[in-house]
Amino acid sequence: MKLNKVLKAMVLSIGLSSLSANAADLNALSSYAKISVADLKDALSKAHKQQKIIDAMTRPSEGKPWWQYRKIFITKSRINAGVKFYLENEATLKKAEKTYGVPAEIICAIIGVETFFGKNMGSWKVLDALYTLGFNYPPREAYFSKEFARFVSLAKRENWNYDDIKGSYAGAMGMGQFMPSAYLDYAVDFDGDGYVNLFTNKVDAIGSVANYFKGHGWQEGRAIYYPAHIHKADVKALMDKKWDLTVKELYDAGVTTKVNLSNDQNVRLFAYDLEDGSKGYSIGLNNFNTIMKYNTSQLYARAVYELSEFIALGYEQVKRNQGVKTAHRSRKP
Repeated sequence: MKLNKVLKAMVLSIGLSSLSANAADLNALSSYAKISVADLKDALSKAHKQQKIIDAMTRPSEGKPWWQYRKIFITKSRINAGVKFYLENEATLKKAEKTYGVPAEIICAIIGVETFFGKNMGSWKVLDALYTLGFNYPPREAYFSKEFARFVSLAKRENWNYDDIKGSYAGAMGMGQFMPSAYLDYAVDFDGDGYVNLFTNKVDAIGSVANYFKGHGWQEGRAIYYPAHIHKADVKALMDKKWDLTVKELYDAGVTTKVNLSNDQNVRLFAYDLEDGSKGYSIGLNNFNTIMKYNTSQLYARAVYELSEFIALGYEQVKRNQGVKTAHRSRKP
């Protein structure tokens, strides 16, 4: 028994020294997350490094070319499940749409891409995931050490047992896969029962995803994304501008779109690898940028957008079959 205590103390000491070496010491994390150093030490003593998590971080799905990545998420089963989710939660989705200005199909698509509508929320202990990446994975330690601290804060607030909270290998939780900071900052008690539950409460999950999007700049009634046609444009120069690209610069360079984009916005040009070896080009608008704030991958954002469109079409078809008229989805480009 004494030997086990000594070993545990050594492991904790190694973890703390590693933390200090990366200039993210316990005092700084304590101040950042507004929790005590003692609580951080307690959490560190209960966390375990998982090499498989580091392995997973080095080979994410976002490393695939678009045509392969798309096949993961744009499937008949996921679209059908999305339409079913929309119909079963229609009142809540419409309430969220009215409250936050985020389309119901986008909320559905996020939950669909993240967890297949709550079916796959992850099986890793969130404490282990955040500890592994926050203190044992130098490329992302700065970010994940803070998320570890905020998870400790969240667990204290919710009175969670660390061992009970499971999520993705990156430490994301619930139906919408919120990181601890997002859970603390954007999760809402959308059904008014006095609790915030993103794991089993679909109402809270829907409202929270919509609130996150509104908080990250979603523009109600605006378009998201359009295909682009490249003629003699300097593609690299345009893509290098990222979100500093204006609509005028885009058109002046010789790029065309199927609709005329309004000049009151910045846009971004994206290239996607197609199955035949060629490239397709698309224009992301502000709302596409907002989706990328949920996940920074352009592949992810396009998958969410495309899935949302299929879900909306499926929902509208069901409603037509029922003799119910649906509102026209008009978006300003």
